[in-house]
Amino acid sequence: MATTQVPLLAEGADKDRDVMFDHLVRTAACVQTIDDFKQWTREAIRPIFPHETLGCGYGRIHAGGVGTDGIIAVDYPIEHLKDICNKAGGLDTPILRRWLMTREPQLFDGDVPWPDIPQHWFEQFQRHGMKNVAAHAVYDTERCIGTYHSFHRIPGVLGETHIAMLRQLAPIMHEVLCGVIENLNNVNAFEVLLSSLSVREREILRWVAQGKTNREIAEAIFLSEMTVKHHLMRIFQKLGMENRTQLVSRLAGHEARVQPAYGVKIF
Repeated sequence: MATTQVPLLAEGADKDRDVMFDHLVRTAACVQTIDDFKQWTREAIRPIFPHETLGCGYGRIHAGGVGTDGIIAVDYPIEHLKDICNKAGGLDTPILRRWLMTREPQLFDGDVPWPDIPQHWFEQFQRHGMKNVAAHAVYDTERCIGTYHSFHRIPGVLGETHIAMLRQLAPIMHEVLCGVIENLNNVNAFEVLLSSLSVREREILRWVAQGKTNREIAEAIFLSEMTVKHHLMRIFQKLGMENRTQLVSRLAGHEARVQPAYGVKIF
């Protein structure tokens, strides 16, 4: 007996889909951070493309392919992500490998696995209850960035409607994710600026981050208040800040977003 494919939206819902796509594109412009991206996929993409979990990877394109720099896990089991990353830190999945060979959307059903699927990968896939995969990627040679978008636990039977939807969604998700990556890179740029500070300036900066006044800092490190003010003006200049409030806010944001500089970052 042939299995009936379940449509993504109910019949006669084309108008609703157009409205949801308009909402998706409109709200994409507001996505600035990793948390924004996650919430955007839940609120704007999930209603159009029903799924329970989503993994989005990104990395730099180089001569040997694409190196995975980070993965955004949206309700995604982190342990499964760790299981499918190889020792070099790259995503090790047959779905992505097949995409790299074909550059076409990939559909995988755990109930009907591909004959050449690696046994270890499939065991992990089943153990974490991933169920199925609908994935597509974008190979952006202009930016030298690749992004990979892998939807899991999708209701119904995967088919041509899912492929068509992947073709529409992946380019939009790529652009939004590239903007988020650029914002993350700004964190790294700020790290470089911080490294330009002298030992004394870093010491004063730590006190400023704790909300101490110039007088309190001067008393704590046995300097004159005027000397502390002089150091603070140099800190403003080096970091491109205009005032104390802006500096404290920037430091707080940096501390919240900074990530270790090694391995694949999982957000």
